Amino acid sequence: MQAVTYDVVVIGSGAAGGMAAWNLSRQGVNVLLLDAGTRFNPASYWSHVKPWEWNARLDRGQRPPAFRLDPREQPIELAQPFDLWRVWGRGGRTNIWGRVSLRYGDVDFEGPAKDGWEVAWPIRYMDIAPYYDKVDQLIGVSGGADDSDVLPGSRYHLPPPAPRCGEQLLKKAASSIGIRMVAGRRAVLTRPHNGRAACHYCGACGRGCDIAAFFNSSDYLIQPALKTGRVKVIDNAVVARVLTGDDGRANGVQYFDRYTKAERQVKARTVVVAAGAIDSTRILLNSKSSRHPNGIGNANDVIGRYLCEQIRFHMYGFLPQLLGSAVTNDDGITGEHVYLPRFNHRSPRQYLRGFGMQLWGCGAQANANYAKLMDGFGASFKTAVKKRYPALVALHPYGEVLPYRDNRVTVEGTANDQYGVPVARIEFKIGENERKMAAEMYDTAEAILRAAKAEVLPYRRGTVDMPGAAIHEHGTCRMGADPKRSALNGFCQMHEVPNVFVMDGSAFPTATEKNPTLTILALAWRASDYLAGQLKSRTL
Repeated sequence: MQAVTYDVVVIGSGAAGGMAAWNLSRQGVNVLLLDAGTRFNPASYWSHVKPWEWNARLDRGQRPPAFRLDPREQPIELAQPFDLWRVWGRGGRTNIWGRVSLRYGDVDFEGPAKDGWEVAWPIRYMDIAPYYDKVDQLIGVSGGADDSDVLPGSRYHLPPPAPRCGEQLLKKAASSIGIRMVAGRRAVLTRPHNGRAACHYCGACGRGCDIAAFFNSSDYLIQPALKTGRVKVIDNAVVARVLTGDDGRANGVQYFDRYTKAERQVKARTVVVAAGAIDSTRILLNSKSSRHPNGIGNANDVIGRYLCEQIRFHMYGFLPQLLGSAVTNDDGITGEHVYLPRFNHRSPRQYLRGFGMQLWGCGAQANANYAKLMDGFGASFKTAVKKRYPALVALHPYGEVLPYRDNRVTVEGTANDQYGVPVARIEFKIGENERKMAAEMYDTAEAILRAAKAEVLPYRRGTVDMPGAAIHEHGTCRMGADPKRSALNGFCQMHEVPNVFVMDGSAFPTATEKNPTLTILALAWRASDYLAGQLKSRTL
């Protein structure tokens, strides 16, 4: 029996892979989607399990769905600490993502061209704006009517949720020192949209949403794609390599069954790699042949290099106006209802690029860990903790890490995984640019809390989270106009191997200070439109 050759094999089912499968299938393309896990069952989510019920369930031996991949199953080597999140299962990390949905603007796209650090983006806002509009309409993004060069607006936003009391006071305090906060932008349905129910503000988004009131690739993209009859999904398919023919072009994919470890190969005219920046890079670097001894599409030694992420830290305080006030339900859509966009780009700084600030964790939510930082004991201590519960505010600045050549993912000399395939090794450090930026990030957070007359919880100035904690990896297979310095063109298509597309965050030349998922979706929609056109014209 002759093996089936698919028009496109898509590796990964997160934001990029789900978008590619959905968009290609609706344009008549036959797609095989390979996912390293299987579909999560929404009925099994512990979204509405109360804390006391949670412990009782654990005592009975029950467990919530394990979204995060256990690194013992798929190890990774680290030159320095790096907090890598991976989810094997349909939808990938979109099952539990933070849902912050920020458009990039030309301040982001033109940044490298203006400051001269590494390669420029080969696209501008006008190229991607129509796709941002399409994504907003498809998935439903709540947000305000603000529009600026650092944070372009959208006429398709759903209504934003009302700010919490603490957020309103922080916004007023920031404004008093010349810093603007705007409505948060989240891929959460604040009203019914495209046949889906609105969020009911249970505050448990990180446990999975059993009514799909926030975007996840499985419910919003893959399930509709399956209904076209032009998509087949193979679950528990752990991809090892992109296969090539004697001409150097991709002709298929090698994968292993997650549990039986049986090796399989599938044939394809085109391959879309969308397994997340780290695993996509591992796959590409392991895809070696006589034509591609350094990994497929990597004759210029770019793939794996320029890994970029974001630095962040956390500051907490209590607002005097809210001390001892009545406790209200501040769960909301989980996370911040307001956002502080980048504001420092119009005057010279001692560093390149910039930062924004998120404010999740304000008000009376499941967030009383601050008590561990307070002095006291007994009844008076309990009274002090309760008094501060509605007054808590939290500031979380995110700053861009520049792309450095030696921040990289490699597979050379690493151990083999359980399938006999070399695992990835991450090498990642921040530089002096990020340390200078972090100093101003602290200055800004301190100034806002000072303007709010907040009682500030103890912190250590200069510390940042472990690299990887932001879960925003980029850059290891970057796009660019110069094939000598980039792996992809502006449509996420390989310069060297034109029937391979890489559509996840690894295609980004820079990390920016923003959450990338909305841009991943828009770029993948744009790239898959281009790919569908190439297939129809028989260019591929």
